[in-house]
Amino acid sequence: MEGNLHVAAIDLGATNIRTGLICKDGTVISFRSAEVPGNTCTDGSAVTGKIAAMISSMEKETGITSSAIGISTAGPVDQKTGSVVGSPNMHCPQILLREPLADYFRVPAIMLSDCKAGVLGEYLYGGAASAHTVAYLTFSTGIGCGVISNGSLLPGADGNAGEVGHLTVDTSYSVVCNCGGEGHWEAYASGAGIPKFFHAWHAKKCGGHCPAKVDLSARQILQAAETGSPLCLEFTEELAKINGCGLSAVIVSYNPDLIILDGPVVRNYPSLVAGKMAGCIERYLRVPEIQLTRLEGRAPLIGAAAAAFRIGALR
Repeated sequence: MEGNLHVAAIDLGATNIRTGLICKDGTVISFRSAEVPGNTCTDGSAVTGKIAAMISSMEKETGITSSAIGISTAGPVDQKTGSVVGSPNMHCPQILLREPLADYFRVPAIMLSDCKAGVLGEYLYGGAASAHTVAYLTFSTGIGCGVISNGSLLPGADGNAGEVGHLTVDTSYSVVCNCGGEGHWEAYASGAGIPKFFHAWHAKKCGGHCPAKVDLSARQILQAAETGSPLCLEFTEELAKINGCGLSAVIVSYNPDLIILDGPVVRNYPSLVAGKMAGCIERYLRVPEIQLTRLEGRAPLIGAAAAAFRIGALR
C-alpha cells in the first residue's frame, strides 16, 4: 500500500455520513457530507448504497480512482463481518460495510470504530505523536474514546475498546441510555443525551411542579447558557460534574498523558463544556494535558484514510 497516492475514507455517524478522497499526507482532495438515510433498518443497505454513491461521485468529479477504502464508523462493530451491530443510536440491527464496499469498488477495505480512527488521525496528523499515551474522546450523538499507547492502537478483543459512553457516571437521576442502561455517560452528556438530562435535572430541581421543557435541543440549551440564561448556566455546572466523573474514569482506566476532545458538543462550546469539565476531574492520578482537536472534526475521516494506507500493518 506504500505507493498509493489516494484512498477513499468514510466517517459514518449516527446522524451524518462524511466521505473524502485523501492523500497520504492527510490532505483532503474531495469531500462530501450527507445525512444518514432514514430507512436504515433491517440490513442497512440504504446506508451502504449512499456511501458508495458518495464515493463514486467524488471519483467521477476528480478523475481519481481510490486504491483502498478506510471506514470509520460509530459502533459497536463486528470485525468478523465488517459491520455495525446493535448500535443504540443508529436503530438498525446490522449495517454491512467492509465487504460490500470492497466488492463494489474492487479494492481492499478496512474498518475501525470512529474513535479508533479519530485517535489514529490525531496521532499521525494532529500533533499528538509526542504523547506516550493519548486518549481521543468525542462528544457527538454518543460518546466514545480511542487510545494509542506507546505507538500502538488499543483495539479490544472485538474492536470495541473505548466504549466509554456506557460508563456509569450517575445514580441519582437514573437517565436511561439508548442502549437501555441507566446512568451511562452518553445518556447525560452527548448531543442526544443532554436534552434528556436537562429534563431530569429540571424536574428534580422543581420537585416535579414546573414545566417539563422536553422540547429543547442540546444546541438550544447550550446557546441559552452562552447568552446568560441563569437556568441553563446552572444546568451546565451539573453537566460539568457528570463530565468530570467520566473524564476521571478515562484517566484512571488509561493513564494518558494527553486527552484530545472532539465532537460538536465540545467544539462548538469549548469554554462552556470542555473548560468546565476539566475543573471537575477527581485528582487520583496525575491530570493529563487536555486539548481540543486541531483537525476541525475530521480526525476520524483522516484516521480512516491512514488505516487504509497502512492496511497490511493494521490487520
